[in-house]
Amino acid sequence: MAATAAVLAFLACGRGEQPEPHSGAGIPGSAPAHVASHWGYDADGPDHWADLDRDYLTCKSGHQQSPIDLPSHARLEPSEHITIDYHSVRGLTLLNTGHTVQANLPAGNGNRIVVDGVPFDLAQFHFHLPSEHTLDGAGTTMEVHFVHKSAAGRVAVLGVLMQATPDPSPFDPILTLAPEAVDAEITVAGPVDLRALLPGVLDQFRYQGSLTTPPCSEGVSWTVLGTPVPVAAADADRYRTMFAHSNRPTQPLNGRTVTLAGG
Repeated sequence: MAATAAVLAFLACGRGEQPEPHSGAGIPGSAPAHVASHWGYDADGPDHWADLDRDYLTCKSGHQQSPIDLPSHARLEPSEHITIDYHSVRGLTLLNTGHTVQANLPAGNGNRIVVDGVPFDLAQFHFHLPSEHTLDGAGTTMEVHFVHKSAAGRVAVLGVLMQATPDPSPFDPILTLAPEAVDAEITVAGPVDLRALLPGVLDQFRYQGSLTTPPCSEGVSWTVLGTPVPVAAADADRYRTMFAHSNRPTQPLNGRTVTLAGG
């Protein structure tokens, strides 16, 4: 059930990354479906998520929560690197979820990662500001999460740190078009080269974690690239006008192992 909740929450479109209601909706004589509570990053922010809804209790009680602070002295495991198979994609749809800008990919787009021999297909990517993961306590301007699902319904996320630069960046075609109205959608006209959104050096931090938004379901395989990519300062400023901040603070490691592998 936790894995199913994770998939629904990460892959939901147009619902601000909310999970689907509980089963039972529409069944005669059944109790009304439970609708997940609104959450945010201010008064109803991360410190209060577990108080908003019973489905969010893992946000407080979980022991493998994300994001985390990545230690540069992580154990070196060269064999544990993931394979990233990205290329250009057409039909990218940008959605303002009310919490972030989410880029949804068409089904069967062919982009994927391979984690421990298991392929995970890319479904969407979205942004946080400032970054959610930190490196030795230092964050970056933004962070993008590429969200993947395996055939068995498991979730794997590739996190890429983003550092502001005065120059244009590969994210310009996405962030300059991002819709400002909640639930608004815009389709990017031309192809987007997803490889250009990654750094040239693919050193990878790997660990087991969770969703970084409610319901904070665990069992998510995380890979965070250690080298930031550039994002135009103007694009970051525009994103900030829509979402002043959209990041969950780092969570305790609780004895988890973080490994570092070359790309």
